[in-house]
Amino acid sequence: MIYNVHHLHCGTMCPVCAPLYGQKGFYGKMVCHCLLIETDKGLVLVDTGFGMQDYLHPQARLGKLFSKVSAIQSDFNLTAISQIQKLGFKPSDVKHILVSHLDLDHAGGISDFPQATIHILSSEYNAAQKISVMNKLRYRPQQFKNHRYWNFLEPRNGEAWFNFHKVQGFNIFNDEILLIPLLGHTAGHCGIAIKQQTGWLFFCGDAYYNHLELDRKNKLPLLDKLEFAFAENNSLRLKTLSEIQNLAQTEPQIDIICAHDPTDLDRYIQNA
Repeated sequence: MIYNVHHLHCGTMCPVCAPLYGQKGFYGKMVCHCLLIETDKGLVLVDTGFGMQDYLHPQARLGKLFSKVSAIQSDFNLTAISQIQKLGFKPSDVKHILVSHLDLDHAGGISDFPQATIHILSSEYNAAQKISVMNKLRYRPQQFKNHRYWNFLEPRNGEAWFNFHKVQGFNIFNDEILLIPLLGHTAGHCGIAIKQQTGWLFFCGDAYYNHLELDRKNKLPLLDKLEFAFAENNSLRLKTLSEIQNLAQTEPQIDIICAHDPTDLDRYIQNA
């Protein structure tokens, strides 16, 4: 049973060229939007943002290029572990972590919760083990290679959820938390749907970057080029985005959010 969902601000990046992100000005703003779900099976963390070790050793953990270009704002108070403690919980209360993918700005906090079980598509974990120029930029194995507890899921089978297929449910959560393949940005990228008392919340990770993309009428050509540059498979990325846009149009009662849009995060933080 789900008791409550907290929206956490687990990192801020201020790269140059705000127009690339569909924003005005020179310096952009990207957040690391994570979720903390209170359940009868313990706390569940959705994505982890930057962790304590990322701020302590940024160049070693994140790489010199990413640290410089992304202009990460160093703030230990933004780590998931710090915010969880401020909410009155212990880090050991986090029993499960669902990661949309293992990019360095999503997996950094894994090492702060060594006792938690990581739920992830096996294709994403396998992709993170492959050596390539892009993988060296996006995956930092030191963030997660020593973690002991993993639950690898493979979307060959699964159920349907609205217009999505091969959806992975969790018996321990009575199918109130679902893992939904949203391929393209990375090989095993996924979204997480949470059934709240007020309706479904759909966390889409990096399947898109700006809430304006949910409406096909909005054209953001520079942002599209940026998403193309970061996509492992752009045709799959576009297919996934189209499916999310279809859901937004046909099921407006579903609250759809992504990981890096400050507008999405602000409306939750302000109403908290």
